[in-house]
Amino acid sequence: MTYVRLQLVKWLARHQKRSLHDVVSSCAVAACAALVMFYASLIATSAPVSAGDTVVVERAIDLLESRGFQDEVFLLRHAAIFRGSDNWLNRLTPKDSAYAATNFPVQIITLYPDFYSKAVDDTERAMILLHEAQHLRDKDEHEAYAYVWQNRSRLGWTQLRYGTTPAYITISEQTREMVPGLFTCNARLWNDCTEMAKGRQNRER
Repeated sequence: MTYVRLQLVKWLARHQKRSLHDVVSSCAVAACAALVMFYASLIATSAPVSAGDTVVVERAIDLLESRGFQDEVFLLRHAAIFRGSDNWLNRLTPKDSAYAATNFPVQIITLYPDFYSKAVDDTERAMILLHEAQHLRDKDEHEAYAYVWQNRSRLGWTQLRYGTTPAYITISEQTREMVPGLFTCNARLWNDCTEMAKGRQNRER
């Protein structure tokens, strides 16, 4: 009788182990299927980027590459898919004067008309893609604004060259709101800790 009980216990243990494995496998398959369906729905409800606009996007990515942003370039070229209109998820969030939006973790970047018309050249478009590439890396808005602002000189998107463009004015204001800690240096121009030029009061001393 003891032998029979022992065999029954072993059988139950094996059966429970297989059942747990089956449950985990089923959940994993269901999760993957749900993610694929979610991704497909985002693609199906948005328009692709036109051939002409794709050339513009590639020029901006090439510029990022020439300035040494290799990690971002890799993500933009090999992990991201670009779309020319909002998907159903993006439509749930009202946007005013947006240049682009990123859906993480499905790595979809939507480019809006302002990306092509309001950004004055490839440098400003590269700046926008540099911001969106941070979202591809799962960075939040605070981190994305800070990264772009701290690296704008490396990109060539400087106050001297672009300080009067709509994009520079808007993004500088947004950066001040999102990352106020970058604007606490009284000795620097505009209190900007990333700005190399000294402030007026400091120059007069």
